Amino acid sequence: MNLSSPTANTPERSHLALVAAPAGMHARSVQRADLPALLRLCEEHAAQSAFERLPYGHARDGLLELQEALFEPPLRAWAWVAFVDGEAAGYASATVGFSLLERAYHLCLEGLYVRAAWRGHGLEPLLFEQALAAAERFGCINLQWQAPAWSEAARALDLPRRATRMEALRYVLPVAAEAG
Repeated sequence: MNLSSPTANTPERSHLALVAAPAGMHARSVQRADLPALLRLCEEHAAQSAFERLPYGHARDGLLELQEALFEPPLRAWAWVAFVDGEAAGYASATVGFSLLERAYHLCLEGLYVRAAWRGHGLEPLLFEQALAAAERFGCINLQWQAPAWSEAARALDLPRRATRMEALRYVLPVAAEAG
């Protein structure tokens, strides 16, 4: 599994049938120049899901860890930005996990957000396909994601893929007090 190559963040055709982007829309791997737009999208996403995000704590102020994870080998996170007529309209992000039981890597889709004006116009599957293609490139056994049980948008993503829905509880335990 080649996760350290900076080209691991670049799109590549595979046997997966990638979703055709509607006119004026495209998605690609995040680039350093995209960070301001990505951060704005993340802030919007966090604001819309503030209640469900409470246990996770607040985002850190510094960007060093984010930049290291996205751009410095070995890469530890991947992100894709969707654009409509050149304007950032959504993003998806992922990290790699490893299962001892399956003895294999899996890609964890951490977030998928599209601005309200563009929801339902094809950006969600476009971003989802970017993550799925990355999981295949990395040799992952599967793509995993979680969503609140009440999220209709999240449910719509798994239907075309016939993903197995797993009922589970997620626990979040902070390991360090926030400096402040």
